[in-house]
Amino acid sequence: MRFVRLALFFGLPLCGVSWVLADDFVGPEACQSCHPQAYAQWKASAHARAMEGLKPEQRKDSRCLSCHAPAWTSQAQPGVGCESCHGGGQHYSKAYVMKDEELSRLVGLVDPSEKTCRSCHDGFEPSVEGFDFKKKLKAIEHWTHGSQLP
Repeated sequence: MRFVRLALFFGLPLCGVSWVLADDFVGPEACQSCHPQAYAQWKASAHARAMEGLKPEQRKDSRCLSCHAPAWTSQAQPGVGCESCHGGGQHYSKAYVMKDEELSRLVGLVDPSEKTCRSCHDGFEPSVEGFDFKKKLKAIEHWTHGSQLP
């Protein structure tokens, strides 16, 4: 929260919830051990390859990176990882926390909403068909594929 106040004070852009929390990211590999199917689905997704669509000069532009690689500055994590949508996992990624649904949400796990998605998919991205939240949600659905903790 301190970062958000400082960013607002100094007029830094906050276009992407995940960008604000990037320092709390642990990386997708930390999620993989307990959520192997979700990780495999992510690894094959456009989110994982989000940097590939950027031109070299765009890879240095914070306006592009805030959506295409929210953790780029903190951990050199290219692409849009798990925490870009679910919030920085520094405090909720431990198995004993994840086993407690209420605790995991209290310490930072986010259930993404349409607003979360639209922080990047705002209508300015190049797309022929536009962003249909319900349709796209089905394309990234990974919470019913056995991603349970051991």
